[in-house]
Amino acid sequence: MTITSRIDGITKIDAAHSGVFISAPRSVKVELTANCNYRCGFCVKSLRADTGDMDRAMYSRLLREMRDAGVEELGVFYIGESFTCRWLPEAIAEAKEVGFPYVFLTTNGAVATPERVRACMEAGLDSLKFSINFTDAEQLADVAQVSGRMWRRAIDNLKAARNVRNVGGYSCGIYASSIAFDGEQGEKMRAVVEEIRPFVDEHYWLPLFNMNGASRASGMVPTQGNPGRLGNMRDPLPCWAVATEGHITHDGLLAACCFGDGLDGGLIMADLKEVGFMEGWNSEKFQALRRAHFAKDVRGTACESCAAA
Repeated sequence: MTITSRIDGITKIDAAHSGVFISAPRSVKVELTANCNYRCGFCVKSLRADTGDMDRAMYSRLLREMRDAGVEELGVFYIGESFTCRWLPEAIAEAKEVGFPYVFLTTNGAVATPERVRACMEAGLDSLKFSINFTDAEQLADVAQVSGRMWRRAIDNLKAARNVRNVGGYSCGIYASSIAFDGEQGEKMRAVVEEIRPFVDEHYWLPLFNMNGASRASGMVPTQGNPGRLGNMRDPLPCWAVATEGHITHDGLLAACCFGDGLDGGLIMADLKEVGFMEGWNSEKFQALRRAHFAKDVRGTACESCAAA
């Protein structure tokens, strides 16, 4: 199965998730660490720089609860950069031991060194995707507020990941995505994509997301909500993120959004340190938010600035 077909399967709200009290999501993303080596202006990280790793015991508990509930796909990342987490390979190995058929990971690539990638593939990682969203070192330094040298490092790490897979005979898919900019910026981005395309199994384009207000706050003009990937865009309401995919922060909070918990925490639906996964997934707060989404009226909710903007 291609990565785009998996994405399309998650962004499509099926009958089992068309309501307020629903089945477990097929996919959940877990933030192993809130640490990130970038500070991108279009990311919620630029507005709230929390740090720290998830508690290992809580991770182990949540893995088992989610798998027992029927979750099939586990993303070992959320907002933070998971390659900054020392126990990333162990997290992947435990997820496979628990029985998750598909464990996936997205990275900005700058610290995804061949050694770290090899350890993750040996642990059983099924999918590794590089987010390649900068056209050159200068743009990375300006937007992500880091050394421009990291731009070439990310590109080189992506290429090296292909070699790691080939030499080791691993079955992990290697993918990349990029934001589809307009004009000169778009032309430069397409040139970068042509450089990396021979090293990935599939590349796909994304719109500029609102990121729960972060993109707009940085002066960019984003799309409404999260319509998924270009080529198979979804309507902003109801947003698939409240129905088909779970999102857990490093401190055990269940968020209703793939972009974070909201600038004021308004998208936190449950504290999974206090309740089980399925209790949080169908909490009264989550049900109320889903009711608003399926009515296509999110005025007065934490989603208003994103989905209805």
